Amino acid sequence: MRKILNLEEVEQIAKDILEKINKKINKGATVIAFYGDLGAGKTTITKEIAKQLGILVKVVSPTFVIMKIYKTKNDKYKNMVHIDAYRLDKSKELLNLGFNEMLKDKDNLIVIEWPERVEDCLPSNTHKIKLDHKDDTKRVIKF
Repeated sequence: MRKILNLEEVEQIAKDILEKINKKINKGATVIAFYGDLGAGKTTITKEIAKQLGILVKVVSPTFVIMKIYKTKNDKYKNMVHIDAYRLDKSKELLNLGFNEMLKDKDNLIVIEWPERVEDCLPSNTHKIKLDHKDDTKRVIKF
């Protein structure tokens, strides 16, 4: 469990997450699932992961469009697929967006916010990260 208090710590957390997932070799995509209440920092950490991957465009939560795909400047992950499952009622809706095909591509890093909405279609090797919102200045991350 780690406490996040400022943006420099968010940067380090993102680096640590990428370092941890880079140690594992997957046949398909790498999936990170961020669990946590509204305001816990899911999108903030996702933005920093995007920055670490060399994504130069502004990354925002895809709450209304459900999914955005970004090209990276990273050697391992050519694409970062950012999914916000908050508005999905069933995993079938995610599957209809081509999720199974995305999972087959080892060049994809898939980051999912609100994964509990689609948990039954997440691969068993998903990196599950829990964020807790303690107050306006502290967040706690477990991974």
